[in-house]
Amino acid sequence: MEETGPSPFDEPPTTELTTNTQLSGTPSTISGFVAPEVQGRQKSPMPQVFGILAVILSVAGVLLNLLGLLTTQAEIDLAREVGENSTLFVVWSWVEPIIGIIASIVFGYAGLQLYNYKKQSIFIGLGAVAINTASGLMASYVQSQLQETLSGSSELGQIFGGIGVIFTLFCNSCCAMLLVIPLMISPQDLE
Repeated sequence: MEETGPSPFDEPPTTELTTNTQLSGTPSTISGFVAPEVQGRQKSPMPQVFGILAVILSVAGVLLNLLGLLTTQAEIDLAREVGENSTLFVVWSWVEPIIGIIASIVFGYAGLQLYNYKKQSIFIGLGAVAINTASGLMASYVQSQLQETLSGSSELGQIFGGIGVIFTLFCNSCCAMLLVIPLMISPQDLE
């Protein structure tokens, strides 16, 4: 008789596996395949960095405005010695540091909210910057009037007022950019 090959009904030969074999991977609902690991996009640290900078600037603003508030009476006395008795100057000398303290506290709150990735912080901070800008422009006008009275020259008063306006606009635009840059860099991270 002729020998035939193995029958298709016979079991194929098997080998014994050792018992210490371990499989590793992530279980999947699809049999036979290991699902790839999906990682979400991490939030940018930029809003936190700019939030911390905003808080530091606001602390400096509060301290400087407190110093301004403490020296207001000496400033008024000095102005009276040189002949400046304007009610506008006296009132503004007391009001300006108070507005500055309030605007700095609000700016610090906006920085804290920016640190926590809140989009509303940008608008709160820009409101504080707008209030501080208006206060600085008014202070520039009062300073120009004081210099005009002291020197008797309207040109010198206008020069001092112009320097005050340029300084106010530059500083407040830097503070505004501090808040807006995180929105431009990573708007999807802000909630």
